[in-house]
Formats: sequence, C-alpha cells, structure tokens
Amino acid sequence: MTKFILLFLLLTPGMFWMSAQPVAADDITQLQKEMYQLYSKNDEAAFIDVTNRLKEAAEKAGNERTFYKAWANQALYFANHQQRNRGQLTAKDMQQHALTHDHKYGIYTGTHVMGTIQTMMGDYQEGAQNFRKAIGYLHDNFPEESAAASWIELARISLTKRNSLQACRDAEQALKEPNISAMHRLNAWSVICLSKVDTAYYHVSDAAAYQREFDRVWDEREKAKKAYGRDDSSGPAIAVWRKINDHQYDEALALCERLSPLFSLDMRSLIYKRMGNYREAYLTQQRFWEMRDSINSVRNNHLLMEMTADMDLGRVELEARELKLRNQQMRLDMAADELEHKQLEEEALMLTLKNRDAELANATMQLANDSLEAHNRNLQLSEYQSKIHAQEEKEHAHHILIAAGGAIALLVISFLSFYLYRRQLAARRLKHAYHQLEDAYSRLEETTTAKERIESELRIARDIQMSMVPQAFPKRSDLDLYGLMTPAKEVGGDLYDFEIIDNQLYFCLGDVSGKGVPASLFMAQAIRLFRAMAKQRRKPSDIATRLNNELSENNDNGMFVTMFIGEADLTTGHLCYCNAGHNPPLLDGEFIEVQSNAPIGLWPELEFEGEELDSISGKLLFIYTDGLNEAENHAQEQFGDDRLQQMLRQMKSYTAKQVVDTFSQTVQSHRNGAEPNDDLTMLAVRCLVKEIENNV
Repeated sequence: MTKFILLFLLLTPGMFWMSAQPVAADDITQLQKEMYQLYSKNDEAAFIDVTNRLKEAAEKAGNERTFYKAWANQALYFANHQQRNRGQLTAKDMQQHALTHDHKYGIYTGTHVMGTIQTMMGDYQEGAQNFRKAIGYLHDNFPEESAAASWIELARISLTKRNSLQACRDAEQALKEPNISAMHRLNAWSVICLSKVDTAYYHVSDAAAYQREFDRVWDEREKAKKAYGRDDSSGPAIAVWRKINDHQYDEALALCERLSPLFSLDMRSLIYKRMGNYREAYLTQQRFWEMRDSINSVRNNHLLMEMTADMDLGRVELEARELKLRNQQMRLDMAADELEHKQLEEEALMLTLKNRDAELANATMQLANDSLEAHNRNLQLSEYQSKIHAQEEKEHAHHILIAAGGAIALLVISFLSFYLYRRQLAARRLKHAYHQLEDAYSRLEETTTAKERIESELRIARDIQMSMVPQAFPKRSDLDLYGLMTPAKEVGGDLYDFEIIDNQLYFCLGDVSGKGVPASLFMAQAIRLFRAMAKQRRKPSDIATRLNNELSENNDNGMFVTMFIGEADLTTGHLCYCNAGHNPPLLDGEFIEVQSNAPIGLWPELEFEGEELDSISGKLLFIYTDGLNEAENHAQEQFGDDRLQQMLRQMKSYTAKQVVDTFSQTVQSHRNGAEPNDDLTMLAVRCLVKEIENNV
C-alpha cells in the first residue's frame, strides 16, 4: 500500500506557486534522495529533519508538488510506524494549510493521503469517502489530470470486501481518466482480472461466456504490461489463473513456485481438485491449513486487534473514572467541611439562645425588683394615699408583668422555630451527601474490578508470548547456546528461536516495529513462519525472502521486523546467514560485515542476499536488539556499542549463559531504576567442532 502511495505522489502532476524564489535544483534533488533512503529506516528524527528541509527548499523554489509530497510522506511515515493518530493529525494540518493558502493541489493530495491512512487503519468506509472527495475535487479543478490512483484504491477496497462487481466498475473508471500513466493502467487491468477470477471461483453460471470475458481482460492486461515495461505484484497470481482456465494444470503447478508458500498451497489444492486428483488435493489442503494455523489467520488478527483497541479504550475509561472519582472525593470533602461549619454555627446559635434566655430571666427579675422598689418608694412618700389608689398601682404592675412574660414567650418560640428549621435543612443536606458518597464508592468498586480484569488479561498475554520463545536449550558437547527475551511492557515485539535438524542449527533473532500487543502478534507470525521454513531446510536468504512475501501480504498496518537469520553446520562450523535490516552481530567481540537488506514485511517480491563464514568453531557469536546498546538511564545516557564491544572482548572464555546473564545484570545496573525504553533480547551461540575433533 505504502509503495503505491509513494509512486502516486511521484507520478501525479502538480502546480507551482507564483511567488517563487531561486533555489538550486540539485539541493532539492539531493534532499529527495535522502528522504527516500530514510523512509524504510527506523530513524524518525533524521527523516523528519530531511523532510522539513525539503519542504522549506520547495517553498522557496515555489515547487508546490514537492512541498506537499514531502509533507504527505511525513504523514505516511508516522502511519507506517504505529503512530496512526499522529499521521492523521499531520494529514489534517496539511489539508488546513492548503485550504488557508488556496493550494488546490495540496487540498487534493491531503484528501488522498487521509483516505490512505484511514484504509490502513481498517476504516474502509471513511477511506472510500475521502478517495471519492479527492476524485471529485481533481475533476472540478484539474480536469486534464488523472484521478486513476484514487479510483484504483477504491477498487482495492471493494476487492478486499469481496465486492467483485464494484471493484471491476471502479477499475474501469480509472481506465477512463485522461492522461493515465502506464503503471496505473496496468494496476487497473490487474484489479479487473482478479475481480473476474473471484466471480468465477464462487458463482460462474456460463463457463464459456466467462472464458471469453477472461481472455479479453487478459489480452488488455498484456498490452498494458508491455507498455509499462514490467509486471506488477499481482502478475504471478493472475498467470496461475490463466493456466487453470486453459486446463494447463502442470504449467499452473510450476508457476505456483513464484507465489508465497501459503497462497501456493491454496492454489495447488484447487489445481489438483480440477485435475481430479482428490487425494493430493486433500493432502495439499491439509498442509495449507496447517501453515495457515501456524501464522494466524487474517480474521484472528483483526479480532485480536479489536480486542487490543477495546483494552486500550478500557484503560482510557478507567483513567477518566479515577479522575472523576477524585473530583467527587474533593466535593465530598468540601461538603463534609461545610456540614461541620454548619454544626458549629448551630452550636453557636444554641449558646446564643441560652444566653438570651438568661438575659430575659434577669430582665424579668430586674423588672420585678424595680416594681417593688417603686412600690416601696410610693409607700414611703405617701402613707396617706387611699387603698383604692394602692390597688390601682398593684393592678398596673400586674399588667406590666403579664405583657413582659408574653413578649418573652413569643421571642423564645420564634428562636426555637428558627432553630428547628435550620436543623432540618442541615439533616437533608447530610442525607444527600451520604447518598453521593455511597454512589461514589459503588462506582469505585466497579472500576477497580475492571482494572483487575485488564491487568489479568495482560498477564495471560505475556505468559502466552513468553511460551512461544524457547525456554529450554540443548545440552550437547558440540554446541553452547543460550537466549533471553525481556519485554519493556507487559508484552513486546522482540523474538528469538532455533531449530536443530540433524547437525544443522537454524536460528534467528528479530525486533518488530512498535511495542505492546500489536507487536507481539506480528512477532508470533514471524516465529511460526521461521519454524515452518527451517523444517524445510531452506537457506537463510530464502527464509528471509519467503518471510517477507508472507508478512507483507495484506499488511495494512505497515508493520515490519528486522531479523538476523543463521544456519550453522555443527560438524564443520560453517555459517550461512542473512541480515534483514538488523544490528550487525559480533563474533569474538568484532562486528560482522553484513549486506544492507531491507527489513522484512515492508515490500513484497524482494530478493534477500545471504553471506557465509568458513568457520565459527570455538568463537562466540552474539546477536542482540536495540534494547541492549540503546538502553538509557535517567540522564538519557545510552549503554553504547563501544561498551558492548569491550565487554565481549573480555568474555571470550565465558559460556553462552554467562555472557547473556552478565549483559542482563550490567544493563539493569546502567539503567539504575529508569524504565526500559525498548524490549531487550540476546542470543549467544558457540560451536565446539575443534574440541570434538581433538577428543576423537
């Protein structure tokens, strides 16, 4: 998928800005060359730096096509290195920049790239919508330019969803585009051929009519292939179907050798069935299912990816719930403080009421005393007043006492009523706060249960992954072998494996792009494929080639693995090996020169080159992943290649287990408590041929 997008960006014509500044064309050409050299390597900082410089140079030169091509490659780089969200954001930024500056070519390119990333993520509906938008926009603004690339991507989506008729219609629309390139014309006819084959395989009603239609499509595709100058990646499969349709079954069986092992077995079973050799068809189909089971079917991969997405979503929801619970706890603490404050206010109010009662009692006593004193004074002033006047004075004093008592009673009743109202209001608030606290604790219990379930599932996934790499090592007088894998997370993407067949030792060590559950699934596929190829006693370069064909097929996620694959003869010490983009191993503390093969899984149909050493007898061969030499401490200081090489020179006499255990302890001391930044995997091998010969 990525290779086709890069070709699309190279072949689609572009516009040029009006306000251009002079920039050397050689500088832009050199930056483009560096960009494509770094695209397949796992050096994000260098790739982003060179593409930013290319964007700046293209902007100064007024080269709109190169400017948006570099920007689009940044988005695709992120998407192919397990940073899909970052890739989408980069594509959106590119679209927004093009809209702001009214760069019509940039709008079209951004829309097409966005559809590509969404298709890689399995969101075929959104991807198809963006491809249709790109087609419409190109027709409206650049009617003389070809939108075949977007039509072909639509056709491939339909073919993936087993909608052969729609795939055929989309490919035919691509052929109608003006100025279509030779490559896109060949791609379109390839999709039409595969659509016809799919239709024939499942529901052919008129065999003769189908044969005539297939012959017509085949002839048109042959014309397109001749015009393009070479075949595309679909050519071998279509050639096999041609021979099947012509009943040339022996030639079809011979052509199956050019297909991937899994697809070859499936086609061979169909051919034997057409030939009437049902026994061979059954045995071939049985081998097909055994190999398919060993590398995990596409359906199971998608199910596991969905489970991983659900687990990641569960983690996000768990963090959100924990944050919500912390906010609720803060509100509960505030409610408790407010309730305590209200209780203190009520106590102060009760004390105030008691003081008022005492004051009222004192005032009553004082009033009574004042009345008695006044009465005594009146008696002292006039002993001669009449009894009637004295009686009136007594009645007047009695009325005053009754009025004062009534006022006091009314005041007490008012304060008691206010006090009861405030107490009832506080009780209601306390009850509401209690219900909130009870709900919060209930949600906390549910969240804790979900978290424990996710952690349990990750522990099970780690146990399953660790069981896939060898834990027991052979005890032989002619071989000293030991390996160790330590994932950085619960599960990881490193791998190692070995098989001993007769006196031939097949072994490998690899590092999958990314980390976590997706990398572990890709790692499982690589291990099972390696075991199947080793049992067939293939050379390391052949194993790498076939692994690449299998893992790059339907690799919509853009994952890849760097690997070192070796075959050692335990009777002579002769070593055949193939290095696929991995760190070069060391032999007795010296780095081995290796071919610069590409990583496995990026592009199909690559031929990997192998190398040989006459003898490694008595020497220590040490293979490792980036988790060793790039291990960092809190100061971000790396372990380093120089330290690795120096230690190995000092450990020539160590056993394989001692070497691996020493490095494991030294790296842990170097990190000094810092979290590991990558998976750590090591494999030490020493053949002991000379010692055996001397004993004999």
